[in-house]
Amino acid sequence: MQRRSVRIVAVALIGLMALTGCGKKKGGSHGSGLGGFTSGGSGGDSPLSDPSGLPTGLPSYDSSTPTPSYSPSVPPTYNSDGTIDISASGCDYDESTSSFEYTLTIRNPETQSMHYSITIEWENQAGGALLGSDYKSVTVAPGSSQTLSATSYRYLTEQTSFTCDVTSALKYPSST
Repeated sequence: MQRRSVRIVAVALIGLMALTGCGKKKGGSHGSGLGGFTSGGSGGDSPLSDPSGLPTGLPSYDSSTPTPSYSPSVPPTYNSDGTIDISASGCDYDESTSSFEYTLTIRNPETQSMHYSITIEWENQAGGALLGSDYKSVTVAPGSSQTLSATSYRYLTEQTSFTCDVTSALKYPSST
């Protein structure tokens, strides 16, 4: 029993020496082969909390050096409601082709090419029923205008009063 407690004390002392750096040779690591534990610093007798064992050559913060300033590029602003860029004329029904017609002129006031997704509807004035619709998708260069025709085919059997309306026009920057 006595021999066993001496072994435990010896193992505890060796572990304590390895953790605190006691018994370290000046050349570097322990030569006993118990390995794995090395202490920081150059002396071997310094405690673990000594900052001398920190790696060297790492960049340090110098408050006198100006920090680089980054300015994010701000995307141009634009109004996504393209209806204000559209003027329309010629709301008509062509009996020879049985089609509703409407002429749209889109003027892009922006400094970049814009894509327009436009919905046009023809409604019966009397009951508000939808008589026809058309969808147009067009890209307009900056500062330019483009004219296009909207058409919806429908055979009418009686005299009908109707309205033409650009119900929506979404505008966004063109990727091309």
